Amino acid sequence: MKKIILSVAVVATAAIAGWNYQQNQNKVEMSDLALANVEALAQSESDLCPNGCYDNGTGCYCHFWFPTYREAN
Repeated sequence: MKKIILSVAVVATAAIAGWNYQQNQNKVEMSDLALANVEALAQSESDLCPNGCYDNGTGCYCHFWFPTYREAN
């Protein structure tokens, strides 16, 4: 009988701990300023290769040099 009660107590404790963990998950929301900074950084990266690179060319620079690619039009 004690084993059954102990088992129920362990299962109940685990269930409560799991539910509590789920309820307390931090949901990160970025401020408008942080989102603007991320957007600005992403924009500056895309300026390095606005068209991207295709295979079979004489060279293309997109973040680093691709000697066998050509710039996309």
